[in-house]
Amino acid sequence: MTIGMRDYTSRPANFTCLADCREAVARDRGVGPETLELSMGMSGDYQRAIEMGATIVRVGSVIFGQRVTKNPPQTD
Repeated sequence: MTIGMRDYTSRPANFTCLADCREAVARDRGVGPETLELSMGMSGDYQRAIEMGATIVRVGSVIFGQRVTKNPPQTD
């Protein structure tokens, strides 16, 4: 699992890196890359993650809205 960079408008290097890792693992195991899951992306960048081959994405805030915290962070 990887989470993309905050810059959702470009091709996140960490998505590319994880996709490359999947390719390498698949090659080493002698299987097609489509046999391995690729978990990356969240609500803000799930479309880009899917474009780059993600098979699992986390989209909680798209479905449930922003998280409400019981104890907001304190500032000094």
